[in-house]
Amino acid sequence: MRMARLGLVWMFGGVLLVGCQDPAAQMMQQLGPAGEVVTASMKNLGWRREGREAESVRFTAIVTTWDEQGKSFTDRQQMVLDLKKKALTSVGSTPQGSWEAVAEYDGGQIDVDVDGAKGVDVEEVAARMAPTIATMLHRLRGPYNLFGGKERARSAEEALVAGRSVFRVAVGGDNRRAIAYYFDADTAMLRFVTAGADSPGKEGTITFYEYASMESGRAFPSLIRVTEIGTHVVLGATPVFEAEISEVEF
Repeated sequence: MRMARLGLVWMFGGVLLVGCQDPAAQMMQQLGPAGEVVTASMKNLGWRREGREAESVRFTAIVTTWDEQGKSFTDRQQMVLDLKKKALTSVGSTPQGSWEAVAEYDGGQIDVDVDGAKGVDVEEVAARMAPTIATMLHRLRGPYNLFGGKERARSAEEALVAGRSVFRVAVGGDNRRAIAYYFDADTAMLRFVTAGADSPGKEGTITFYEYASMESGRAFPSLIRVTEIGTHVVLGATPVFEAEISEVEF
């Protein structure tokens, strides 16, 4: 790993390891070679203040999904990400009434329960939205997935994706939801996550992130876009779903 490109990461890692074996130092130890970039990514999100992690985040998401025929469906949803419980609640509506979906980690699995008002076709909503809500829970947690769960960071190597210089962190252990995480080489922000496969021409997806900074100094994704992996490039053009995020409140 080129340490010069990650000066801020080394500084943060150094602070964590000086003179103590606190939980942060244990995190660095668990993350191994990927510790510097992953902990810097978490630091730059700013979700931890005065020794305490933010408990939840409320936001609005304009979610567009595509079916196998390429037809799109767009919903405006109100979401709450419970960082402590590792859960995501989404409330949306159809012409027949409102519905609620709750995705929550159960061990290594993410279970999604969908309920709706009388007249709502709950099975149709679940078929369309349950996979999306589950993926959003995983992707919104971002670098936090690599600590305290069943995903294990295996390495940190330089790579280039869609013209961006990144550090690729491969996933060991349970890699059903992520094969690799790609962190920006300059800012350490998470930019891509691959799932199912990690090279062109394979069957899998890639998630792309954009971020918004808040007055509090925190950052949160403003866009999460999932596409199929391309035939000749990893960042493909066939969309799976997209979530435009706004009105974020910690």
